[in-house]
Amino acid sequence: MTSFRRKLAFSYGLLIVVIFAVSAWSIYHLVHLGRAIDVILINNYQSIIAAENMKEALERQDSSAMFFIASHAEHARRQFDENAAKFDREYQIAASNLTEAGEAEIVADIDVRYRTYRGDLQGFLASSKPDQAARLSTEYFNRLGPDFIALKNRIDDLLHLNQQAMVRANDRAITVSKRAEMSTAAMAGLALTLTLIFAWRFTRYVGSPITALTEKARKIGEGDLDQYIDTTARDEIGVLAFEFNRMASRLRDLRRSDYGKLLVEQKKSDAVIDSIYEPVIVTDAQGRLIKVNHAGRQLFAAPAGNGDGGELTLSGMIGGERILKAVRDAVGMQRPIAAEDSASLVPVRVGGADRSFRLRATPMRDSDGHLIGAVTVLEDITALAELDKLKNEFISVASAKLNEPLRSLQLALHAVIEGGAGELNEQQRSMLEDARENAERLDELMRDLLELTEIESGALKLTTERLRPVELARESLERFQFAAESRRIKLENNVWPDLPWVIADRKAVGRIIQNLLSNAIRHTPRDGRIVIDATERVGRVLFSVRDTGEGIAEAQLPVLFRRFVRVGGKSGGAGLGLALVKRLVEAQGGQVSVESRAGEGSTFTFSLPVGGPSSVRRAHRGADADIAR
Repeated sequence: MTSFRRKLAFSYGLLIVVIFAVSAWSIYHLVHLGRAIDVILINNYQSIIAAENMKEALERQDSSAMFFIASHAEHARRQFDENAAKFDREYQIAASNLTEAGEAEIVADIDVRYRTYRGDLQGFLASSKPDQAARLSTEYFNRLGPDFIALKNRIDDLLHLNQQAMVRANDRAITVSKRAEMSTAAMAGLALTLTLIFAWRFTRYVGSPITALTEKARKIGEGDLDQYIDTTARDEIGVLAFEFNRMASRLRDLRRSDYGKLLVEQKKSDAVIDSIYEPVIVTDAQGRLIKVNHAGRQLFAAPAGNGDGGELTLSGMIGGERILKAVRDAVGMQRPIAAEDSASLVPVRVGGADRSFRLRATPMRDSDGHLIGAVTVLEDITALAELDKLKNEFISVASAKLNEPLRSLQLALHAVIEGGAGELNEQQRSMLEDARENAERLDELMRDLLELTEIESGALKLTTERLRPVELARESLERFQFAAESRRIKLENNVWPDLPWVIADRKAVGRIIQNLLSNAIRHTPRDGRIVIDATERVGRVLFSVRDTGEGIAEAQLPVLFRRFVRVGGKSGGAGLGLALVKRLVEAQGGQVSVESRAGEGSTFTFSLPVGGPSSVRRAHRGADADIAR
């Protein structure tokens, strides 16, 4: 049996033979049991029915004598004729089915007795004086009655003989049935045992080489090429094992020939990583450390051998958990983790000094796109962070210093325009109006700069409370209703009262919505439309401001929320409104996004958390990409 196909054919054939043997054995016993039951039906049941019918016909004939004595001669003779014919038919059935010992003698005796009784009864019914009841009754009880009883008893003997035979046949059928059950169960058990033993042996005979081959292939896949399958089989599995051994041998030869090249390439890659100025951490797909470059070892005080599968210990270091989380996220989500906000900053104390690093983790893939690990780079932005801090302090101080003279300038302009310094001509009034408008714009710019600086420095405190979204939207729309009507722009409020309450700072949310509405009015042409609506989604309420304005080019969307970024050709803004919106939303635990296409309007969406207790929280410092500029 040298072919695996023949082995399978043999196993299936053996199973078919076992099934056929069990089926044939069961059919044989079923046929035997059926024959035992047929014996009961054929040999005895017909005789019992015939005896019962003979008794009934005999009793009917006897009752015809009673009718004759009662002066119903015609009815008596008709009843006698009908039942005499019936008795003859049933007697013929009984006489033709003689199967038991003594049954023939009883049938013959019944025949003799019936002929005598029938002749006497016919003579009795042929009497021409049916009205002599006394004489007929005496004749019946002296002669016909005893003959009737004797004949009936002989028919009962025939009935009892067949009934007893039927009981014995039934006992034999029960015995045959039990014997068939036991023998069939034994046959099935034996067949099942043989089949299980064969299946177990055959599975080991066929499956063991396949299992060994699978295990060896797994080890080769893990890099252990010193594998060999020892088999003497000459079937397809043996051929596969031979080819496997040959493949493993060629792989070992290939590895030996390329091992030197791999060592050189590995040294080159290690040299490249070590030459990078920034700390670099390389991990595998399971998050285990593979390599830390020289800068990383100095930063984490790791030993020099920590680049060969050592353990990177960050649990006791400030920011260590954040680094490990970024590595796990990059491997788990299989996407770069390179945020630009404060969440990506890792403060580390090095040599007694505090340094700030920006965290970037990127998954590594092979040429087939399979994930093989992650590379984490820590970018030292200590100088940029200090510069950003100095910039914020300067803006804060400058805004505070400019605030007082700016207020004085605004008051003076207002007083002059209102006639406090005398009458003005149209040209003077126009120039002063322009000056007041520019002063107001400067005041708004200073307020935005000051508020933005307070948010980024962490000095701004937000007092959160439970607020109704519909009230927040209504207050902001009422403030801009006149400005929108003057430009023939329709404002719509689609925020419904049944929305859940949000936890937010009322003043901050008002500033967010007002900035978005102000931008929408500025960039929406006459007869346009601005809609503010809100929906609930997964524990948050999403507010959106949608307009039918000029839209935003796709190239400007990534930088839209940075400081001093202006879009479109409209004048008026300083490019701080959307940056302020982003930081106010994030300071309240929300997110902001924009969807827009040039010429098709814009939709700004921000989210706020639902429900919960009121609290006082400090706005987080939003050091993002602006510190790099």
